[in-house]
Amino acid sequence: MVPKQRKERIARGMVSHLNNLTDNEMRIRYRFGRDSIAYICNMVEDKLKRSTAKETALTVEQQVSIALMFYASVSFLQVIGDTMGYNKATVSTALHGVTKCFT
Repeated sequence: MVPKQRKERIARGMVSHLNNLTDNEMRIRYRFGRDSIAYICNMVEDKLKRSTAKETALTVEQQVSIALMFYASVSFLQVIGDTMGYNKATVSTALHGVTKCFT
């Protein structure tokens, strides 16, 4: 039996991808401006912050941006993941966590 080959893991840097976008681009993609996204991140930080040293753990900002892009586009999880560079399960987990903070 041939062992299943694992997909290569990609370590994401801690540099925010939001810093590379203009305010107009942020409003188009997320329907919120930079200050509003920062405010939302501060609101949910205690609930979403991971207590792990793993390099692959998503930051609060990454989780919120995944959820906001999903809400803004009403697209499929796979499409959001492909667009942002995450797998479908990661998008689902982040979306569930952020949504749970507001319900």
